[in-house]
Amino acid sequence: AKVACGATTVACNLAFQWRRTSGKKVLLVDMDPLTGNLSFLLKVKSVYSFLDALQRSNELDADLWGAMVRPVHGVDVLLAPELMLDQNQDLRDPSPILEYARHAYDVVILDTSSVYTEWNLNIARAANELLLVTTNELPALQAAQRALSYLDTNRIGRWKIRLVVNRYLRDVGLSREVIGTALHTEVFETLPSDYDAVQKALLDGKPIPASTPFGKGMAEIVERLGGKSQPAKKGSSLSGLLGLFSKTSK
Repeated sequence: AKVACGATTVACNLAFQWRRTSGKKVLLVDMDPLTGNLSFLLKVKSVYSFLDALQRSNELDADLWGAMVRPVHGVDVLLAPELMLDQNQDLRDPSPILEYARHAYDVVILDTSSVYTEWNLNIARAANELLLVTTNELPALQAAQRALSYLDTNRIGRWKIRLVVNRYLRDVGLSREVIGTALHTEVFETLPSDYDAVQKALLDGKPIPASTPFGKGMAEIVERLGGKSQPAKKGSSLSGLLGLFSKTSK
């Protein structure tokens, strides 16, 4: 919804948790051309970025792709450019990356800067699930309201938007129920404020442990999105796994 709501932290740990619980092949991509900081959070570097994948889309094969991504804790990571892109460089179409990734991975998680610009809108249009991350502070919620209006105006279906309230404190800011009423959107999940665990993981460049309050919240999100295999129960059917970006079939 706005800067500093923790969307990149959520994206990273969504990828790691999905890999941990499902064992599926997961890709995490930093799609922010200006302020992408996935490399900083994960303490990794690469001479390649998503821009190289776009520029060489006609050549993409397993060998070239393998050179562009970095494996981090079992997840393939494609970073944003190390240097800020020229403002005159107009990014619009992410489909070359998405088309390759959909055939190579079970789950693709894209971290974007915001909902705004044609680049981000096209990512939102392609997504099976769109997580809008906010906090329960008034400025962030006002930004979330504007983001939802912008998505509505650009015909991004509300049915695919999942509102995630990060750093949620029941006694500070608006309650879950009030947020849902004010934004006319159900709160999909709340993630607790877990400062010590989050900061330690960021300093170490590691996933936030699943045993922490934040880690347990992420596990809930992954389970609800379909990333956790459940043992079959008597009298019930087993649901298949869903990805943020599903493979297309013809």
